[in-house]
Amino acid sequence: MKNYHLITLVLFSATLISASELSDIDRLNLKYMYEGAKEMEMLNRSMEAGMKEHNQKVQPVTTETIEHTIDNSPIEDFKDLGDKFYLEKPIEDSKNTTIKVTIHGDMIKISTTTTKKEQISTVHGTTESSYSSSSVEELPIPLDANIRKMRKEYKNGILKITIPKKK
Repeated sequence: MKNYHLITLVLFSATLISASELSDIDRLNLKYMYEGAKEMEMLNRSMEAGMKEHNQKVQPVTTETIEHTIDNSPIEDFKDLGDKFYLEKPIEDSKNTTIKVTIHGDMIKISTTTTKKEQISTVHGTTESSYSSSSVEELPIPLDANIRKMRKEYKNGILKITIPKKK
């Protein structure tokens, strides 16, 4: 019986030592946690001050929508020049416009994309505005056109498409 009590006493004292060690670890963990929280709070305040300073320098962003009347009249069909078909299409803003000409079945698809960017300087800084518009036009390919020999040229704001006739 005495051995039984002795074992119990040894286990009980081991448990007490472990509990005291855990409280020291918990205290250290809390200390590091609070130090980390203080550092995060300082970073948060610094970020808020930086954002406040930034917002005072930057002009508010305004969005303006401008509607333009678009010429929806279809482009003219190909002109028959005897041995070939010819199409000429003027492009309004040739410096800022990209053009893609593709064939889909018995149709020619002309896709245009105009992109403009503008920087505006003010006493509070520089802002940038951009504008982009796209259009797609399709027109039928003449039945006796040899589309495998189609030539496209885009120069000085004019798109020219030439398709020889089948022989």
